[in-house]
Amino acid sequence: MSTDPRKADRPILPRVLGPATAYSAIVGSVIGSGIFIVPARVAGTLGSISLIIAIWVAGGLLTLAGALTVAELGAMLPQAGGPYVYLKEAFGKLAGFLFGWTEFLVIRSGSVAALAAGFALYFGEVVPPPDGIPKAGWEAGVAILAMTTLAVLNVLGARVGGGVQVLGTVLKVGTMIAMILLPLPFVMGVARAENLSPVWPTDLGGSLMRAMLAAMVGVLWTYDGWINITALAEEIREPERNIPRAAILGTLTLIGVYLGVTLSYHLVLPMADVAQPPDGRNVAGAFFVRLFGLPGAWLIALVVMGSIFIALNGNALSGPRAYFAMARDGLLPHAISHVHPRFHTPANAIIIQTAWAALLTAAGAIFLVIEAPGSESGLPVWFRDAWVKLNQTPLYDVLFSYVIFGATFMYALTVASVFVLRRTRPDLKRPYRTWGYPITPLIYLAGAALLLGNMLQETFAESIVGLGIILAGVPAYLVMRRRGGP
Repeated sequence: MSTDPRKADRPILPRVLGPATAYSAIVGSVIGSGIFIVPARVAGTLGSISLIIAIWVAGGLLTLAGALTVAELGAMLPQAGGPYVYLKEAFGKLAGFLFGWTEFLVIRSGSVAALAAGFALYFGEVVPPPDGIPKAGWEAGVAILAMTTLAVLNVLGARVGGGVQVLGTVLKVGTMIAMILLPLPFVMGVARAENLSPVWPTDLGGSLMRAMLAAMVGVLWTYDGWINITALAEEIREPERNIPRAAILGTLTLIGVYLGVTLSYHLVLPMADVAQPPDGRNVAGAFFVRLFGLPGAWLIALVVMGSIFIALNGNALSGPRAYFAMARDGLLPHAISHVHPRFHTPANAIIIQTAWAALLTAAGAIFLVIEAPGSESGLPVWFRDAWVKLNQTPLYDVLFSYVIFGATFMYALTVASVFVLRRTRPDLKRPYRTWGYPITPLIYLAGAALLLGNMLQETFAESIVGLGIILAGVPAYLVMRRRGGP
């Protein structure tokens, strides 16, 4: 079959991405804002270096189990859309549709909006809002401009977006390595072993398991994006080799980088300052100020902005492929499967993802700008309380809560599809088979089940909203089926 989308009756994306882009699609997409923020939350929740190391290792190994499993699916079915394709093959069109529905409404667009909000937050430290412009409005405008810029670059060609991703990943990983090495005795010499105390937990204020699971939510957020490479499978050369290699090597890189940077924070800052960084900074900001003085605050802002920008690009590069694949299969309007005649990219799919993420950003900003309605408004108490909570929550955190439950649920279902396809499609060629099968996917599913249960208990409202959005896709699918098409 021709790989030229201009000549194919069925729109096809050309294989123009090499192994470096495949690797960068994971590493560059995953390392965003989380590693600069989440270690403070983990330290505040766990309070001892032994538990902190344990939770970062556990989160990394859980992610690796998922990557080892999904690599089999990507090499076996190297088509655009990733999890959408696997769920459709394993559980039917409804399951595939629900993934794409959730990916669009929650997982991918919500991640883009959250990352863009983080970018705007740091941009505001370098370039404060002009007089008369609310801070939330300024941040929303910057966020929308950032995601729109990257959407344009990715419409111009997969090679363009992939090139940005590779270059950005090299710079990003280099920065992470510098953060690990700078405090050491043979460089700046500010690392102190005594800062790694307390070593063992003393008082977690409750159940050890509850504390570990609460910390795991943040840790897995920093790893979110490990599945991105599968969406690009149709455009990666030699997918049967490059997808498994990139998935495994990329995840191992993330584990090493995250452990190293987290330990670096704790070697430079006392536990209390990691958990609650002084002067209202985040943990990375406090770390850089300790290394470089006040100029470090500007330096970390630039570092985080660059990191988020490349993570945003990775999401713009990978996410739209799911909607493209769904439209190609008739599960979304056919126009979304349009391949640009010159640039050979799923241009319309990129545009709709960016538009929805921009709308999420604008909606989140409105909650922060408009005051909560008073008691005289006649609105229910629960609604007023929810509005107050949203009004007092940073835009980044609003979007963070919006994403995590839906992502965990759908990724677990994707990993489970490997069991179904081993049984129902033994005829499919499997260039790579999951290492440690069936234990490896079972480890991921057990961890995901524990995490989902804890989220339902600890953040019930946010989790129910996430679950409700997923289930809302069922009537949408039935309406589409009844009408015979989108």
